[in-house]
Amino acid sequence: MRKARFAPFALVSAASLLAGCSMIPVYERPAVPVAASYPANPGAAAAAVDDAVAPLAADVAWQDFFADEKLRHLIELALANNRDLRVAVLNIEQTRAQYQIRRADQFPSVNGVLSGSRTPSGNGGITSLYNVGLAVTAYELDFFGRVSSLKEAALSQYLATGEARKTAQISLIAAVANTYLSVLADEELLDLTRQTLATREDSMKLSKLRFDNGVVSELDYRQAESLAEAARVAYAQQQRQRALDENALILLVGQPLAGELPTAAGQATPLAQARPMADVPAGLPSDLLTHRPDIRQAEQLLLASNANIGAARAAFFPRIALTVGA
Repeated sequence: MRKARFAPFALVSAASLLAGCSMIPVYERPAVPVAASYPANPGAAAAAVDDAVAPLAADVAWQDFFADEKLRHLIELALANNRDLRVAVLNIEQTRAQYQIRRADQFPSVNGVLSGSRTPSGNGGITSLYNVGLAVTAYELDFFGRVSSLKEAALSQYLATGEARKTAQISLIAAVANTYLSVLADEELLDLTRQTLATREDSMKLSKLRFDNGVVSELDYRQAESLAEAARVAYAQQQRQRALDENALILLVGQPLAGELPTAAGQATPLAQARPMADVPAGLPSDLLTHRPDIRQAEQLLLASNANIGAARAAFFPRIALTVGA
């Protein structure tokens, strides 16, 4: 009789010990295959002192890094108009909702029902009837950690999409900056080839005049003509490259850039006079590696797969659901 009396308590104790049991494999972050410090150089000591008091490179905002006002404006337009970045933000919202669903599975789902009716009775009165129902529907007792493993997987997926958005944003900012600087360089080269073409044409005209007056041979005139044609070809090629880079920048920004870019000689911002970018502390190689959003995303996806292994292991055991109604 004593054994029968204590059997329910033994079952409850065993269930409480099993509750919250996780079958997720133990995750160990792989060793970072990078050097502890950068190779020594003549300015390494001064740089080390500056890096000790400077913020990490990952903490420097792009607004503080790029000093050119036009470039900052173009980056703002690109961030506002880029469709890939919008998709990344929507993916974050989707995975956040999935994580909230998985987290809610850890708690009971309570449903309440209230109903009432009024019917006339035989003696001329009215009979009122009210019913109240309260039920806990399909609450799974997470003895083997299946629900918690799915929640951890959803959380890692959510964090991974956040890192993916950061990666997309950094790539977009870098692409806009590189293309903008390429356009400035193209404009300077275009102006240089324009001046070269004008010089070659003047030289060809002078050589033609000297040839007509018998001062130089036809070979000298043809050489001057060939140099002028080569300069004309180089000018056309540079015009094409300038147009390609400008179209690439317009595609990145997502709208026409009337007045944002130089379009004629003398209106360009010389590349040598462009405001330099802010100095970024070098930091440690391991810090740079662990702060890269693409590597963080890969690690979160690895953690999600690790949690899914725990959920798959728990699926081999019985699933016990609790349903209570009142």
